[in-house]
Amino acid sequence: MTARIQGATGKDKPVPKSRATEMMVRARRALWLILGMLSLSLLLVVLGVYTTTQTESLNVSGYTSGVILTLGSFLGLLGLRLEENRKQLLTAAIVFLSFGIITSFFCVVIDGVCIVLNMDMRPLKAGRCQYYSSGSSYIYESFYTVVSCWNPKESCNMTIRSGTCYCCDLYNCANGDYLNNYYEFVGVQSCAEVFTLYILIWALTGLNLVAFFTGILTTAVLGSIKDLRSSSPVIEPSVSTASSPTAPLLMDANTHTIHHLHPGASMYCSPAEGTVASSLTPTHLPLPR
Repeated sequence: MTARIQGATGKDKPVPKSRATEMMVRARRALWLILGMLSLSLLLVVLGVYTTTQTESLNVSGYTSGVILTLGSFLGLLGLRLEENRKQLLTAAIVFLSFGIITSFFCVVIDGVCIVLNMDMRPLKAGRCQYYSSGSSYIYESFYTVVSCWNPKESCNMTIRSGTCYCCDLYNCANGDYLNNYYEFVGVQSCAEVFTLYILIWALTGLNLVAFFTGILTTAVLGSIKDLRSSSPVIEPSVSTASSPTAPLLMDANTHTIHHLHPGASMYCSPAEGTVASSLTPTHLPLPR
């Protein structure tokens, strides 16, 4: 009988244990995913801020999504590591990650379509762009100057600022405005730096695209584990006591525990165990001779 009970208990054990293991594996995967999302968001912030400060002519917006995704990833990390207010933290993380996903999509459109595709690198590669740096002349000329631009069709004058790489081939002399392309890059150190800026904007656009899909996956994973219980069920191990089938059972009235009396044990109780002896029924007490 005892062997059957132990066998039945052994069959019931794997069910809660496998559920707890599954919850642990899902939480660990979510933790690694949120750490990757946090690293990607911080890389977006650093690369976006660096690219924005390289020139004043381009309004790069790729770092905006990185800021929002960083906040959402940090809240998600706190929600996975802390037991208190876990559901509230994960809900806030999902909200910020959702806004970050939308922002990253707009950053891909702005940086990848509106800026990068309008940067014509052909005059730079052909060496037809010039760089102007202010010299030690008058104060006005050390900030702005008038240069002559000519192309096969027409020629005109253009006012540029010091520390600017400009391309006359991309400047429209007819109306004094630029074409659909950027013709000057203010704040760069040389025209060769424009190539580096072009590569950085492409890299920022690609990272925003990766953050868009990674954010969707992270939000889905956090939403699946948000409503799970924070603590797994605790399974108390069953105590198996080897006893003889013929041994009588003695019950303590105070503690309501069952003691197995082995055949080799004495039937008489010691004075120190008066409580146990007093709680025994007359059928269990030894008969006087």
